[in-house]
Amino acid sequence: MENRWERAMLANKVDKIEKQVDKIEKQVDKIEKRLAPVETQLTETVIFLNTMPQKTMQIAIGSAEGFLPDHLEKTKRALKTLGYATASDVAKVTKRARAVESSYLCQLERIGILTGERVGRTKWFRIVTKPLLTASESLEQPPSNQSTVEQNLLEI
Repeated sequence: MENRWERAMLANKVDKIEKQVDKIEKQVDKIEKRLAPVETQLTETVIFLNTMPQKTMQIAIGSAEGFLPDHLEKTKRALKTLGYATASDVAKVTKRARAVESSYLCQLERIGILTGERVGRTKWFRIVTKPLLTASESLEQPPSNQSTVEQNLLEI
Protein backbone atom coordinates (compact mmCIF):
# COMPACT_ATOMS: atom_id res chain seq x y z
CA MET A 1 0.00 0.00 0.00
CA GLU A 2 2.82 2.37 0.79
CA ASN A 3 4.33 1.86 -2.65
CA ARG A 4 1.06 2.90 -4.34
CA TRP A 5 0.81 5.96 -2.16
CA GLU A 6 4.46 6.91 -2.82
CA ARG A 7 4.00 6.37 -6.54
CA ALA A 8 0.88 8.56 -6.54
CA MET A 9 2.76 11.30 -4.67
CA LEU A 10 5.67 11.12 -7.11
CA ALA A 11 3.30 11.18 -10.08
CA ASN A 12 1.60 14.26 -8.63
CA LYS A 13 4.96 16.00 -8.17
CA VAL A 14 6.01 15.11 -11.72
CA ASP A 15 2.75 16.59 -13.04
CA LYS A 16 3.38 19.83 -11.14
CA ILE A 17 6.93 20.03 -12.49
CA GLU A 18 5.71 19.43 -16.04
CA LYS A 19 3.17 22.26 -15.68
CA GLN A 20 5.89 24.61 -14.42
CA VAL A 21 8.19 23.64 -17.30
CA ASP A 22 5.37 24.35 -19.76
CA LYS A 23 4.83 27.79 -18.19
CA ILE A 24 8.54 28.58 -18.42
CA GLU A 25 8.69 27.43 -22.06
CA LYS A 26 5.77 29.73 -22.93
CA GLN A 27 7.51 32.65 -21.22
CA VAL A 28 10.76 31.91 -23.08
CA ASP A 29 8.85 31.82 -26.38
CA LYS A 30 7.31 35.25 -25.64
CA ILE A 31 10.73 36.70 -24.81
CA GLU A 32 12.30 35.21 -27.96
CA LYS A 33 9.55 36.76 -30.08
CA ARG A 34 10.20 40.17 -28.52
CA LEU A 35 13.98 39.89 -28.96
CA ALA A 36 13.96 38.60 -32.56
CA PRO A 37 13.67 42.09 -34.20
CA VAL A 38 16.40 43.49 -31.93
CA GLU A 39 18.72 40.58 -32.72
CA THR A 40 18.12 41.02 -36.46
CA GLN A 41 18.83 44.75 -36.20
CA LEU A 42 22.06 44.16 -34.26
CA THR A 43 23.21 41.55 -36.78
CA GLU A 44 22.54 43.93 -39.68
CA THR A 45 24.47 46.71 -37.91
CA VAL A 46 27.47 44.47 -37.26
CA ILE A 47 27.48 43.28 -40.88
CA PHE A 48 27.25 46.91 -42.05
CA LEU A 49 30.14 48.04 -39.83
CA ASN A 50 32.29 45.06 -40.82
CA THR A 51 31.90 45.82 -44.53
CA MET A 52 32.54 49.57 -44.22
CA PRO A 53 35.99 50.86 -45.14
CA GLN A 54 37.95 52.10 -42.12
CA LYS A 55 37.82 55.82 -42.98
CA THR A 56 34.09 55.71 -43.72
CA MET A 57 33.46 53.95 -40.43
CA GLN A 58 35.46 56.61 -38.56
CA ILE A 59 33.41 59.34 -40.24
CA ALA A 60 30.17 57.59 -39.28
CA ILE A 61 31.27 57.17 -35.68
CA GLY A 62 32.73 60.64 -35.39
CA SER A 63 29.93 62.60 -36.98
CA ALA A 64 26.73 60.72 -36.15
CA GLU A 65 25.03 62.38 -33.21
CA GLY A 66 23.69 59.82 -30.77
CA PHE A 67 25.72 57.02 -32.36
CA LEU A 68 27.94 56.78 -29.28
CA PRO A 69 26.97 54.91 -26.11
CA ASP A 70 25.43 57.11 -23.42
CA HIS A 71 28.49 57.11 -21.16
CA LEU A 72 30.76 58.33 -23.97
CA GLU A 73 28.17 60.81 -25.18
CA LYS A 74 28.03 62.35 -21.69
CA THR A 75 31.82 62.73 -21.65
CA LYS A 76 31.79 64.24 -25.15
CA ARG A 77 29.11 66.78 -24.16
CA ALA A 78 31.05 67.76 -21.03
CA LEU A 79 34.22 68.32 -23.04
CA LYS A 80 32.24 70.30 -25.63
CA THR A 81 31.10 72.70 -22.88
CA LEU A 82 34.62 72.99 -21.45
CA GLY A 83 36.39 73.26 -24.79
CA TYR A 84 39.91 72.25 -23.71
CA ALA A 85 40.23 70.24 -20.50
CA THR A 86 41.87 67.42 -18.58
CA ALA A 87 40.19 64.29 -17.27
CA SER A 88 39.92 65.95 -13.84
CA ASP A 89 38.03 68.89 -15.30
CA VAL A 90 35.64 66.62 -17.17
CA ALA A 91 35.15 64.47 -14.05
CA LYS A 92 33.99 67.52 -12.10
CA VAL A 93 31.33 68.25 -14.72
CA THR A 94 30.10 64.67 -15.12
CA LYS A 95 30.44 63.87 -11.39
CA ARG A 96 32.29 60.64 -12.16
CA ALA A 97 35.73 59.44 -11.08
CA ARG A 98 38.75 60.95 -12.83
CA ALA A 99 40.08 57.51 -13.79
CA VAL A 100 36.77 56.63 -15.45
CA GLU A 101 36.72 59.89 -17.39
CA SER A 102 40.34 59.39 -18.40
CA SER A 103 39.41 56.00 -19.84
CA TYR A 104 36.40 57.40 -21.69
CA LEU A 105 38.41 60.32 -23.08
CA CYS A 106 41.08 57.91 -24.35
CA GLN A 107 38.37 55.80 -26.02
CA LEU A 108 36.98 58.88 -27.74
CA GLU A 109 40.51 59.80 -28.81
CA ARG A 110 41.06 56.35 -30.33
CA ILE A 111 37.79 56.64 -32.25
CA GLY A 112 38.94 59.98 -33.63
CA ILE A 113 36.41 62.30 -32.00
CA LEU A 114 38.97 63.96 -29.69
CA THR A 115 42.59 64.92 -29.87
CA GLY A 116 44.89 64.62 -26.89
CA GLU A 117 47.98 66.61 -26.10
CA ARG A 118 50.45 65.96 -23.29
CA VAL A 119 51.65 68.92 -21.27
CA GLY A 120 54.06 67.54 -18.71
CA ARG A 121 52.30 64.69 -16.95
CA THR A 122 48.78 65.83 -17.72
CA LYS A 123 46.91 65.14 -20.92
CA TRP A 124 44.65 67.82 -22.34
CA PHE A 125 41.77 66.93 -24.65
CA ARG A 126 39.70 68.85 -27.16
CA ILE A 127 37.07 67.90 -29.71
CA VAL A 128 38.32 67.51 -33.28
CA THR A 129 37.03 70.47 -35.25
CA LYS A 130 38.14 69.17 -38.66
CA PRO A 131 36.24 66.13 -39.95
CA LEU A 132 38.32 63.00 -40.40
CA LEU A 133 37.77 63.03 -44.16
CA THR A 134 36.56 66.04 -46.12
CA ALA A 135 34.70 65.83 -49.42
CA SER A 136 37.74 67.03 -51.40
CA GLU A 137 39.97 64.40 -49.74
CA SER A 138 37.49 61.67 -50.61
CA LEU A 139 37.56 62.77 -54.27
CA GLU A 140 41.36 62.68 -54.27
CA GLN A 141 41.44 58.98 -53.36
CA PRO A 142 42.80 56.70 -56.10
CA PRO A 143 40.16 55.09 -58.34
CA SER A 144 41.04 51.56 -57.18
CA ASN A 145 40.09 52.50 -53.63
CA GLN A 146 36.82 54.06 -54.78
CA SER A 147 35.84 50.87 -56.58
CA THR A 148 36.51 48.93 -53.36
CA VAL A 149 34.24 51.32 -51.48
CA GLU A 150 31.52 50.87 -54.12
CA GLN A 151 31.88 47.09 -53.91
CA ASN A 152 31.57 47.17 -50.13
CA LEU A 153 28.44 49.31 -50.35
CA LEU A 154 26.93 46.97 -52.94
CA GLU A 155 27.53 43.98 -50.66
CA ILE A 156 25.33 45.61 -48.03
